[in-house]
Amino acid sequence: MPLKILIADDHPAITLAVRSQLRSQTGWEICGDARNSMELLHATRAFRPDIVVTDYHMPCRNANDGIRLLANLRRHYPALGVVVLTMITNPLVLRAILNAGAHGLLLKDSHLDELVTAIIRVERGLQFIGESAARVLEHSGSHYAPGRAGALRLSVRESEVMRLYLSGNSVTGIAGQLCRSVKTISRQKNSAMRKLGATNERELFDFAAQQGLVLPHRDDAPAWAPGGQSEWL
Repeated sequence: MPLKILIADDHPAITLAVRSQLRSQTGWEICGDARNSMELLHATRAFRPDIVVTDYHMPCRNANDGIRLLANLRRHYPALGVVVLTMITNPLVLRAILNAGAHGLLLKDSHLDELVTAIIRVERGLQFIGESAARVLEHSGSHYAPGRAGALRLSVRESEVMRLYLSGNSVTGIAGQLCRSVKTISRQKNSAMRKLGATNERELFDFAAQQGLVLPHRDDAPAWAPGGQSEWL
């Protein structure tokens, strides 16, 4: 039986390059491709691949992207091998991807030969982290301090702003609720994001979803619920 591989990426040039590299491997079959997370889930159900090679963020109308997508795949297809390709270089997100159950992790500046190695290792039940992704994680070292420690460093006002922001409120809306200026709320939000290790809103929401982060109300103690251009273009 051939090894069935499904490719998911919203950039056609990436999909073409990956397909061209993998189809040359004896005993491997590209069973399909997808352009967004919804198509990926449908194709996984239809083709039952052995391994999925997927981008991390793809456009989709629903929330099944990033960490939620990985959690969905791991929950419904526990035997599926998942290799993630991403342009993201923030160690916070890369660690979250691994914690969410990805078996392979490569940055899109990796050589395509590394992807072949990743699939071989994942097929054997092993984990694989590409060289460039490993360097990012290694260099983050002691500077990487997200999660509970980051939440504990938030001030009362930063925690309050983050709680409202993660609940879906805009900066302007929070300013109105708390009777503060938009400038003040924006400054407190940005300060809280730095302490949590997120460099943009997408990373913030991904990490909050992956960790099950629940920030406290004003007088509560901090609470946690369980829970460039690519070489390929």
